[in-house]
Amino acid sequence: MKRFFILFTIALAASGAARAQTLHVALNKLYNDSMDFVLPDKAIKQKMPMLTVANPKYDFTVKFRDIALRIASEDYENNVFTVMLQYSGVGISIIIDSKDILDMTDAKFNGDFIVERRHFVLLENEDNKDLLKTYFKKIRGKDVVMERTFEKALDLIQAEPSHYNGIYNERQRTVKNNELIINGHDKLHAPVVKTQEPKQEPEIDDSDAFKLDVELFDE
Repeated sequence: MKRFFILFTIALAASGAARAQTLHVALNKLYNDSMDFVLPDKAIKQKMPMLTVANPKYDFTVKFRDIALRIASEDYENNVFTVMLQYSGVGISIIIDSKDILDMTDAKFNGDFIVERRHFVLLENEDNKDLLKTYFKKIRGKDVVMERTFEKALDLIQAEPSHYNGIYNERQRTVKNNELIINGHDKLHAPVVKTQEPKQEPEIDDSDAFKLDVELFDE
């Protein structure tokens, strides 16, 4: 009986290990010979839980995911974004920025909410931890590890930043978009380019043209 119990415990542990998944995300940093750069002695990484919505019926998370989906669909340069959610007046303030989280040494990360293979990392503080707990939950057995990688390059090309700022009104269940910049381009206040209509050629009266031909022929 004791042997059976040990085998059963080992089987449960193996089953749990099989279900546990860790997603590794590389955050690349470029350097070249002109920089005073030294590779770090140890790996730079940040582990956090993978998140999902606490309740798919909550309107706020539906609206928030729509915002994240637009950024994920239109941003072709950035892969990781920070998200700051806080109660503000009658609603919830939403601020999203494209950032390298491994450079944020003092930040506390609640978890990674993945939308279309883009990583939206929720920032946590004393003011918003209850808000995050209300709308998001950890996916059991699934973690994300952000790891620093280095690449030597001739040209240090940096990705153009993306930024979003908006307010979700809890009473009206609407979102007011204040700023939306994707890869350095303002998507809310971009000037409207008017296309010039082609000039129309004057219509020719067929009867007049025929009269002219007859007159020339008669001469």
